[in-house]
Amino acid sequence: MQHIRISRFKSASFVACLGMLLAGGAAAAGDASAAARPGELNLWDGDWHFALTPYAWVPWFYTTVQLPAAAGGGTKETTTQPSQYLKYAQGVAEIQGMARKGDWSLWTDFLYFNFNVGNSTTRRIGLPGGSATLPVILTTDSSAKAVVWTLAPSYTVMNNDVGTLDVLAGIRYTDIWLQIAYNFTAPPTPLNQGGGFWPKDTSTAAIVGVRGALRLSPDGKWTVPYEANVGDGDKGWQYDLVLGVGYHFHWGDITLAARDLVYNVSGSNIEKVRLTGPVVGATFRW
Repeated sequence: MQHIRISRFKSASFVACLGMLLAGGAAAAGDASAAARPGELNLWDGDWHFALTPYAWVPWFYTTVQLPAAAGGGTKETTTQPSQYLKYAQGVAEIQGMARKGDWSLWTDFLYFNFNVGNSTTRRIGLPGGSATLPVILTTDSSAKAVVWTLAPSYTVMNNDVGTLDVLAGIRYTDIWLQIAYNFTAPPTPLNQGGGFWPKDTSTAAIVGVRGALRLSPDGKWTVPYEANVGDGDKGWQYDLVLGVGYHFHWGDITLAARDLVYNVSGSNIEKVRLTGPVVGATFRW
C-alpha cells in the first residue's frame, strides 16, 4: 500500500512538474497566443476547428492476476508481445478527436482491442524418494478485450514559439475482460485437469493532466508532441504518458511516439495491467 501511494505521488508530481516547466517556458517566450504562420490554419482564431487522429498502437501487455485455487492459486504475471497477439487480433479501433473554439477544447481518445493468445509452461515436481521428477505441463488459452474511453475538456495556457500546452480535467472509462482456460497434464500419467476463469474489471476514473507539443524547428515543422495524465477512481489509480516526434504538414501532422498506460487495480482478480509500446498516427485538422 505504501508503494502504491509513493508511485501515485511520483506520477502526479511528474504531471505537475511538466506543466510548471512548460508554463515557465511560456512566460519566458512572451505572447501566449502566437499567430499562425502564413498559409497555416490558426486553431486559436476563435472559430470552431476539429481534429481527427487515427493511430496504430502496438503495445506489450503486462498483466498481473490472482489465480483461483483450482488453477494453483497465487499471483500470475504474464507478458504478451505484439508477435503473440497480432495474428490473433479479432478487432482493433484506436482513434482520437478534438473540437476547439479559441483556448477551450474538448479532447477524446477511444481504444478497443480483442485478441486471443495461447501459452504453455512446464514445471518439474519431485517424486517421493527424490530419485526422479515428473514434468507437469500447464497450457493456457487466453483472450482479452478492452474498451478505454477518455473524455476531457482542456484549456490552452501556452501557444507561442516554444510550443503549446493545454491543461485538462476529465474522465476515463475502462472495461477489461480476460478469459483464461487452463489444462494440467503430466505425461506419461493420466493426469488431465482443466478449467477456466473470467476476471473482469470496469472502472471510471477522474483524470487531470497536460498535452501539447514543443517546437523543434523555427518553421514549426518538427515538434515533440506529449501527453501526461493521472487518474484515480472507484477501482484504483492509473497514469498515461505519451512522448514522441512529429512533422507538420498543411493538412495536419504525422507522429511517431511511445505510450505507457498503467492500471493499478484494487478489489479485483486483475491486479495490474500495463500497456507500453510504439504509436504512429496521422492527425487531420480543419
